[in-house]
Amino acid sequence: MRMHEVVDMATDDGPPLNVGVDDIVASGRRVQRRRRTGLAVAVAVGAVAAVAVTTTALAPARHRTGKDVAVVAAPSSPTVAKPATGALLADPFEFTFSGYSVGPVHVQNPIVAGNAYQIAAVTVDGTTDGRHPGKVTDRHVTPRLDASLALYRPGAYAAQRLAGATSTTVAGHRALKMEHHQSGGPWLRTLAWEYAPNAWAVLDSSADRADLPSMRQLEATAAALTGSAARPVTVPFRLSYVPAGYDVFAVGDHMTGSLDAVGGPSATEYSGVFFAKSGLAKSGLLGPYDNMMWGAFQIMISANTPDAPGTPGCDSGLCTRLDDGGKVTVEVASNAGSLSKAETMKVLNGIRLADVTDAGTWVDIRTALTR
Repeated sequence: MRMHEVVDMATDDGPPLNVGVDDIVASGRRVQRRRRTGLAVAVAVGAVAAVAVTTTALAPARHRTGKDVAVVAAPSSPTVAKPATGALLADPFEFTFSGYSVGPVHVQNPIVAGNAYQIAAVTVDGTTDGRHPGKVTDRHVTPRLDASLALYRPGAYAAQRLAGATSTTVAGHRALKMEHHQSGGPWLRTLAWEYAPNAWAVLDSSADRADLPSMRQLEATAAALTGSAARPVTVPFRLSYVPAGYDVFAVGDHMTGSLDAVGGPSATEYSGVFFAKSGLAKSGLLGPYDNMMWGAFQIMISANTPDAPGTPGCDSGLCTRLDDGGKVTVEVASNAGSLSKAETMKVLNGIRLADVTDAGTWVDIRTALTR
Protein backbone atom coordinates (compact mmCIF):
# COMPACT_ATOMS: atom_id res chain seq x y z
CA MET A 1 0.00 0.00 0.00
CA ARG A 2 1.40 3.39 -1.00
CA MET A 3 1.31 6.22 1.50
CA HIS A 4 -1.33 8.12 -0.48
CA GLU A 5 -3.71 5.26 0.31
CA VAL A 6 -2.85 5.60 3.98
CA VAL A 7 -3.56 9.32 3.83
CA ASP A 8 -6.85 8.73 2.03
CA MET A 9 -7.98 6.27 4.67
CA ALA A 10 -6.87 8.51 7.49
CA THR A 11 -8.69 11.54 6.12
CA ASP A 12 -11.77 9.64 4.92
CA ASP A 13 -12.33 7.47 8.00
CA GLY A 14 -10.58 9.50 10.66
CA PRO A 15 -12.54 11.65 13.11
CA PRO A 16 -12.23 15.42 13.27
CA LEU A 17 -9.79 16.79 15.80
CA ASN A 18 -12.50 17.95 18.21
CA VAL A 19 -13.75 14.45 19.01
CA GLY A 20 -12.82 12.47 22.08
CA VAL A 21 -10.16 9.81 22.48
CA ASP A 22 -12.78 7.05 22.41
CA ASP A 23 -13.93 8.20 18.96
CA ILE A 24 -10.37 8.47 17.66
CA VAL A 25 -9.48 4.95 18.79
CA ALA A 26 -12.70 3.50 17.39
CA SER A 27 -12.20 5.19 14.03
CA GLY A 28 -8.62 4.06 13.78
CA ARG A 29 -9.39 0.46 14.55
CA ARG A 30 -11.83 0.34 11.64
CA VAL A 31 -8.96 0.87 9.23
CA GLN A 32 -6.18 -1.07 10.94
CA ARG A 33 -4.56 -3.96 9.16
CA ARG A 34 -5.53 -7.39 10.43
CA ARG A 35 -2.02 -8.37 11.37
CA ARG A 36 -1.97 -5.69 14.10
CA THR A 37 -5.54 -6.24 15.28
CA GLY A 38 -4.56 -8.73 17.96
CA LEU A 39 -2.06 -6.37 19.54
CA ALA A 40 -4.52 -3.49 19.48
CA VAL A 41 -7.09 -5.71 21.19
CA ALA A 42 -4.51 -6.83 23.76
CA VAL A 43 -3.95 -3.21 24.68
CA ALA A 44 -7.67 -2.49 24.79
CA VAL A 45 -8.54 -5.49 26.97
CA GLY A 46 -6.51 -4.03 29.81
CA ALA A 47 -8.11 -0.63 29.49
CA VAL A 48 -11.80 -1.43 29.09
CA ALA A 49 -12.49 -1.61 32.81
CA ALA A 50 -10.55 1.59 33.45
CA VAL A 51 -10.51 4.38 30.84
CA ALA A 52 -10.15 4.68 27.07
CA VAL A 53 -6.78 3.85 25.56
CA THR A 54 -4.67 7.00 25.16
CA THR A 55 -2.70 5.51 22.29
CA THR A 56 -4.30 6.58 19.01
CA ALA A 57 -4.24 3.75 16.49
CA LEU A 58 -5.39 5.68 13.49
CA ALA A 59 -4.46 4.25 10.12
CA PRO A 60 -2.54 1.34 8.65
CA ALA A 61 0.95 1.70 7.28
CA ARG A 62 1.90 0.54 3.83
CA HIS A 63 1.41 -3.11 3.02
CA ARG A 64 4.54 -5.21 2.73
CA THR A 65 4.78 -8.58 1.07
CA GLY A 66 7.13 -11.40 1.96
CA LYS A 67 9.38 -10.32 -0.92
CA ASP A 68 10.64 -7.18 0.77
CA VAL A 69 11.50 -8.33 4.27
CA ALA A 70 14.88 -7.26 5.58
CA VAL A 71 16.46 -10.00 7.69
CA VAL A 72 18.00 -8.56 10.83
CA ALA A 73 16.81 -11.27 13.17
CA ALA A 74 18.50 -12.45 16.33
CA PRO A 75 20.25 -15.84 16.16
CA SER A 76 17.88 -18.79 16.00
CA SER A 77 19.91 -20.89 18.44
CA PRO A 78 18.50 -21.18 22.00
CA THR A 79 20.92 -18.70 23.55
CA VAL A 80 20.31 -16.12 26.24
CA ALA A 81 21.31 -12.48 26.00
CA LYS A 82 24.91 -11.62 26.91
CA PRO A 83 25.64 -9.54 30.02
CA ALA A 84 24.80 -5.87 29.73
CA THR A 85 27.36 -3.56 28.18
CA GLY A 86 25.27 -0.42 28.54
CA ALA A 87 22.25 1.12 30.25
CA LEU A 88 18.72 0.54 29.00
CA LEU A 89 18.01 4.23 29.61
CA ALA A 90 19.83 6.67 27.33
CA ASP A 91 19.00 9.45 24.87
CA PRO A 92 15.50 9.08 23.34
CA PHE A 93 17.00 8.72 19.86
CA GLU A 94 19.35 5.86 20.66
CA PHE A 95 18.81 2.11 20.57
CA THR A 96 19.85 0.69 23.94
CA PHE A 97 19.35 -3.06 23.52
CA SER A 98 20.09 -5.63 20.84
CA GLY A 99 18.33 -8.71 19.51
CA TYR A 100 18.57 -11.86 21.61
CA SER A 101 16.98 -15.29 21.92
CA VAL A 102 15.62 -17.36 24.79
CA GLY A 103 14.83 -20.83 23.53
CA PRO A 104 12.37 -20.51 20.62
CA VAL A 105 11.58 -16.85 21.35
CA HIS A 106 13.61 -14.29 19.38
CA VAL A 107 13.61 -10.59 20.15
CA GLN A 108 14.78 -8.72 17.07
CA ASN A 109 16.98 -5.64 17.06
CA PRO A 110 14.85 -2.56 17.86
CA ILE A 111 13.85 -0.59 14.77
CA VAL A 112 11.85 2.30 16.26
CA ALA A 113 13.06 4.81 18.84
CA GLY A 114 11.77 8.15 20.01
CA ASN A 115 10.46 10.34 22.78
CA ALA A 116 8.31 7.66 24.43
CA TYR A 117 9.63 4.19 23.55
CA GLN A 118 11.76 1.79 21.53
CA ILE A 119 10.08 -1.07 19.64
CA ALA A 120 11.38 -4.45 18.48
CA ALA A 121 9.53 -7.27 16.73
CA VAL A 122 9.38 -10.67 18.45
CA THR A 123 9.21 -14.01 16.65
CA VAL A 124 8.81 -17.60 17.85
CA ASP A 125 10.01 -20.74 16.10
CA GLY A 126 7.20 -22.59 14.35
CA THR A 127 5.05 -19.52 13.71
CA THR A 128 4.47 -17.14 10.84
CA ASP A 129 3.19 -13.56 10.64
CA GLY A 130 1.85 -10.88 8.31
CA ARG A 131 5.20 -10.66 6.49
CA HIS A 132 4.83 -14.23 5.19
CA PRO A 133 1.15 -14.67 4.29
CA GLY A 134 1.92 -17.33 1.70
CA LYS A 135 3.02 -19.75 4.39
CA VAL A 136 -0.28 -19.70 6.22
CA THR A 137 -2.09 -22.61 4.60
CA ASP A 138 -3.26 -24.34 7.78
CA ARG A 139 -3.40 -22.35 10.98
CA HIS A 140 -3.16 -25.55 13.03
CA VAL A 141 0.15 -26.45 11.38
CA THR A 142 1.68 -22.98 10.98
CA PRO A 143 0.13 -20.72 13.60
CA ARG A 144 0.28 -16.99 13.24
CA LEU A 145 1.96 -14.71 15.78
CA ASP A 146 2.21 -10.92 16.02
CA ALA A 147 4.40 -9.88 18.95
CA SER A 148 6.57 -6.99 20.06
CA LEU A 149 8.78 -5.70 22.83
CA ALA A 150 8.34 -2.02 23.67
CA LEU A 151 10.80 -0.33 26.02
CA TYR A 152 9.11 2.76 27.43
CA ARG A 153 10.87 5.83 28.77
CA PRO A 154 10.19 6.89 32.38
CA GLY A 155 6.59 7.94 32.87
CA ALA A 156 5.47 6.97 29.36
CA TYR A 157 3.64 3.71 30.17
CA ALA A 158 0.46 3.83 32.27
CA ALA A 159 0.88 0.52 34.11
CA GLN A 160 -1.81 1.53 36.62
CA ARG A 161 -4.36 1.42 33.81
CA LEU A 162 -3.67 -2.20 32.84
CA ALA A 163 -6.96 -3.36 34.30
CA GLY A 164 -7.40 -7.01 35.23
CA ALA A 165 -3.67 -7.75 35.36
CA THR A 166 -2.03 -10.03 37.92
CA SER A 167 0.96 -8.85 39.93
CA THR A 168 4.19 -10.81 39.58
CA THR A 169 7.94 -10.17 39.35
CA VAL A 170 10.52 -10.31 36.55
CA ALA A 171 14.16 -10.65 37.60
CA GLY A 172 13.30 -9.04 40.92
CA HIS A 173 11.37 -6.15 39.35
CA ARG A 174 7.66 -5.62 39.94
CA ALA A 175 5.59 -6.76 36.98
CA LEU A 176 2.05 -7.21 35.71
CA LYS A 177 0.74 -9.95 33.43
CA MET A 178 -2.52 -10.45 31.63
CA GLU A 179 -3.93 -13.20 29.40
CA HIS A 180 -7.14 -13.19 27.40
CA HIS A 181 -8.76 -15.52 24.91
CA GLN A 182 -12.20 -15.25 23.38
CA SER A 183 -13.68 -18.16 21.48
CA GLY A 184 -12.60 -17.98 17.86
CA GLY A 185 -10.06 -15.25 18.53
CA PRO A 186 -6.31 -15.17 19.21
CA TRP A 187 -4.59 -15.79 22.54
CA LEU A 188 -3.56 -12.36 23.82
CA ARG A 189 -0.84 -11.89 26.39
CA THR A 190 0.75 -8.82 27.94
CA LEU A 191 3.71 -8.86 30.31
CA ALA A 192 4.88 -5.50 31.68
CA TRP A 193 7.77 -5.03 34.08
CA GLU A 194 9.44 -2.01 35.65
CA TYR A 195 13.02 -2.26 34.39
CA ALA A 196 13.97 1.11 35.94
CA PRO A 197 12.13 3.48 38.29
CA ASN A 198 8.84 4.48 36.61
CA ALA A 199 10.07 2.96 33.33
CA TRP A 200 8.35 -0.13 31.96
CA ALA A 201 9.11 -2.71 29.28
CA VAL A 202 6.18 -4.54 27.72
CA LEU A 203 5.93 -7.79 25.78
CA ASP A 204 2.66 -8.08 23.82
CA SER A 205 1.65 -11.12 21.81
CA SER A 206 -1.32 -12.19 19.72
CA ALA A 207 -1.14 -15.87 18.74
CA ASP A 208 -3.22 -18.49 16.99
CA ARG A 209 -2.08 -21.11 19.49
CA ALA A 210 -2.23 -21.02 23.29
CA ASP A 211 1.38 -22.10 23.81
CA LEU A 212 3.23 -19.99 21.22
CA PRO A 213 4.44 -18.19 23.22
CA SER A 214 3.34 -19.17 26.70
CA MET A 215 3.40 -16.69 29.56
CA ARG A 216 6.29 -18.66 31.06
CA GLN A 217 8.27 -18.13 27.84
CA LEU A 218 7.49 -14.41 27.89
CA GLU A 219 8.65 -14.20 31.51
CA ALA A 220 11.94 -15.91 30.65
CA THR A 221 12.40 -13.59 27.68
CA ALA A 222 11.71 -10.54 29.83
CA ALA A 223 14.20 -11.66 32.48
CA ALA A 224 16.94 -11.92 29.82
CA LEU A 225 16.62 -8.33 28.58
CA THR A 226 19.86 -6.42 29.06
CA GLY A 227 21.29 -3.17 27.80
CA SER A 228 23.83 -2.87 25.01
CA ALA A 229 26.12 -0.07 23.90
CA ALA A 230 23.84 2.78 22.84
CA ARG A 231 23.53 3.23 19.07
CA PRO A 232 22.21 6.43 17.49
CA VAL A 233 19.15 6.25 15.27
CA THR A 234 20.23 7.28 11.78
CA VAL A 235 18.35 8.42 8.68
CA PRO A 236 19.39 8.55 5.00
CA PHE A 237 18.82 12.30 4.60
CA ARG A 238 19.32 15.80 5.93
CA LEU A 239 16.39 18.16 6.31
CA SER A 240 16.62 21.95 6.00
CA TYR A 241 13.02 22.87 6.82
CA VAL A 242 10.70 21.86 9.66
CA PRO A 243 7.47 23.81 10.25
CA ALA A 244 7.29 25.85 13.44
CA GLY A 245 5.97 23.94 16.44
CA TYR A 246 7.01 20.49 15.22
CA ASP A 247 9.73 18.21 16.53
CA VAL A 248 10.79 14.64 15.83
CA PHE A 249 8.66 12.21 17.85
CA ALA A 250 9.80 8.79 16.59
CA VAL A 251 12.14 7.35 13.96
CA GLY A 252 11.99 4.00 12.20
CA ASP A 253 14.97 2.14 10.75
CA HIS A 254 13.70 0.31 7.64
CA MET A 255 10.25 0.98 9.05
CA THR A 256 7.81 3.75 9.90
CA GLY A 257 8.27 5.15 13.39
CA SER A 258 5.16 3.40 14.70
CA LEU A 259 3.52 0.24 15.98
CA ASP A 260 3.96 -1.16 12.45
CA ALA A 261 7.38 -2.26 13.73
CA VAL A 262 5.62 -5.38 15.00
CA GLY A 263 5.95 -6.68 11.43
CA GLY A 264 9.74 -6.36 11.47
CA PRO A 265 11.99 -4.35 9.14
CA SER A 266 11.47 -4.02 5.40
CA ALA A 267 14.12 -4.14 2.68
CA THR A 268 12.20 -1.60 0.58
CA GLU A 269 11.37 0.90 3.32
CA TYR A 270 14.53 2.73 4.29
CA SER A 271 13.38 5.21 6.90
CA GLY A 272 10.30 6.77 8.44
CA VAL A 273 10.24 9.82 10.72
CA PHE A 274 7.23 11.21 12.58
CA PHE A 275 7.11 14.89 13.49
CA ALA A 276 4.54 15.93 16.09
CA LYS A 277 3.52 19.06 17.93
CA SER A 278 4.64 19.32 21.53
CA GLY A 279 1.13 18.56 22.75
CA LEU A 280 1.24 14.93 21.60
CA ALA A 281 1.14 12.76 24.72
CA LYS A 282 4.42 11.15 25.72
CA SER A 283 2.96 9.67 28.90
CA GLY A 284 -0.15 7.80 29.99
CA LEU A 285 0.22 5.31 27.14
CA LEU A 286 -0.90 1.69 27.01
CA GLY A 287 0.77 1.05 23.67
CA PRO A 288 2.78 2.71 20.90
CA TYR A 289 1.14 5.11 18.49
CA ASP A 290 0.04 3.56 15.22
CA ASN A 291 0.94 4.89 11.79
CA MET A 292 -0.12 8.53 11.21
CA MET A 293 -0.86 10.22 14.52
CA TRP A 294 -3.42 13.00 14.33
CA GLY A 295 -1.92 16.43 13.79
CA ALA A 296 1.46 14.94 12.89
CA PHE A 297 3.33 14.61 9.64
CA GLN A 298 5.63 11.90 8.37
CA ILE A 299 8.66 11.65 6.09
CA MET A 300 9.03 8.28 4.37
CA ILE A 301 11.98 7.15 2.24
CA SER A 302 11.46 3.92 0.30
CA ALA A 303 12.44 2.02 -2.82
CA ASN A 304 10.41 2.83 -5.92
CA THR A 305 9.31 -0.65 -7.00
CA PRO A 306 7.13 -1.83 -9.91
CA ASP A 307 4.52 -3.30 -7.55
CA ALA A 308 4.29 -0.03 -5.59
CA PRO A 309 5.40 2.80 -7.89
CA GLY A 310 5.68 6.33 -6.56
CA THR A 311 3.74 9.09 -8.31
CA PRO A 312 5.32 12.58 -8.20
CA GLY A 313 3.02 15.40 -7.13
CA CYS A 314 0.62 16.22 -4.29
CA ASP A 315 -2.67 14.57 -3.45
CA SER A 316 -4.78 14.34 -0.27
CA GLY A 317 -2.14 15.65 2.10
CA LEU A 318 0.68 13.68 0.48
CA CYS A 319 3.51 15.16 -1.59
CA THR A 320 5.89 12.83 -3.44
CA ARG A 321 9.04 13.10 -5.51
CA LEU A 322 11.32 10.50 -7.09
CA ASP A 323 15.07 10.60 -6.44
CA ASP A 324 18.23 8.74 -7.43
CA GLY A 325 17.17 8.35 -11.04
CA GLY A 326 13.69 7.23 -10.09
CA LYS A 327 14.90 4.44 -7.77
CA VAL A 328 13.83 6.11 -4.52
CA THR A 329 10.48 7.53 -3.45
CA VAL A 330 10.55 10.48 -1.06
CA GLU A 331 7.19 11.23 0.58
CA VAL A 332 5.84 13.74 3.08
CA ALA A 333 2.36 13.08 4.44
CA SER A 334 0.42 15.33 6.81
CA ASN A 335 -2.55 13.96 8.67
CA ALA A 336 -5.92 15.69 9.06
CA GLY A 337 -4.66 18.79 7.26
CA SER A 338 -1.95 19.46 9.83
CA LEU A 339 0.19 21.01 7.08
CA SER A 340 -0.87 23.02 4.07
CA LYS A 341 0.21 21.90 0.61
CA ALA A 342 2.74 24.74 0.55
CA GLU A 343 4.24 23.69 3.89
CA THR A 344 4.30 20.03 2.86
CA MET A 345 6.16 20.93 -0.33
CA LYS A 346 8.68 23.02 1.64
CA VAL A 347 9.44 19.98 3.79
CA LEU A 348 9.73 17.75 0.71
CA ASN A 349 12.03 20.17 -1.07
CA GLY A 350 14.19 20.47 2.05
CA ILE A 351 15.10 16.75 2.03
CA ARG A 352 18.57 15.89 0.71
CA LEU A 353 19.24 12.19 0.41
CA ALA A 354 22.35 10.27 1.35
CA ASP A 355 23.01 6.86 -0.22
CA VAL A 356 19.98 4.91 0.93
CA THR A 357 21.74 1.59 0.28
CA ASP A 358 24.83 2.47 2.34
CA ALA A 359 24.01 2.87 6.03
CA GLY A 360 27.52 4.24 6.57
CA THR A 361 26.40 7.47 4.89
CA TRP A 362 23.29 7.87 7.05
CA VAL A 363 23.05 10.72 9.54
CA ASP A 364 22.30 10.76 13.28
CA ILE A 365 18.71 12.04 13.52
CA ARG A 366 19.87 14.52 16.19
CA THR A 367 22.10 16.26 13.64
CA ALA A 368 20.05 15.62 10.49
CA LEU A 369 17.92 18.73 10.91
CA THR A 370 19.85 21.72 9.62
CA ARG A 371 17.17 24.40 10.10
